[in-house]
Amino acid sequence: MKLLGSPTSPYVRKCRVTLAELGLADSVAFVVAPPTSDELIAVNPVMKVPALVLDNGDSLFDSRMIMRYLNEKAGGKLYPAGDWAMVRRESTAEGMIDASLLLRMETFARPEQFRWDGWIETQSKKINSVLDAMEAEVGTLGNVTGAAIGMACGLGYLDFRFADWGWRNGRPGLAKWFEGFSARASMQGSKHE
Repeated sequence: MKLLGSPTSPYVRKCRVTLAELGLADSVAFVVAPPTSDELIAVNPVMKVPALVLDNGDSLFDSRMIMRYLNEKAGGKLYPAGDWAMVRRESTAEGMIDASLLLRMETFARPEQFRWDGWIETQSKKINSVLDAMEAEVGTLGNVTGAAIGMACGLGYLDFRFADWGWRNGRPGLAKWFEGFSARASMQGSKHE
């Protein structure tokens, strides 16, 4: 199998962390492939990273689908049966990642004269809303689950692209949890480059 994507993508990082946590990292090659690369387009018509190319040539895309596939393949416990609160937290983390990437595109890629302040404010509000919600629920992030991986990769992306955000201010529980989770080998081995 091979995982196609960018080393700076938080979605790709989620898959790389999952591979490490499930003991599958050595069985999947990581191939740097930007969204516009011919290799990615050939296996993912929506031109998004990551994409997982299976040994039979089939492909999966969308980080949450890939994570679930890898979890099932490894007989893992990243998705406890019937734990819909964990799935909700995973979706919450995904929403923060989505908003972070949209904010990055608006503030970095779009020329300044075309930036929309209302869009920037909305995405920032979404990120802060998720951070506040996760501060209130930080005790539920203790186990390694799809939600914990998503939240850790989302927070890592904030540190990577928005170092001056100050997301830790007023969120001591989340900051402490992230410090501990970030020390895991899976996180250390997948730091943004």
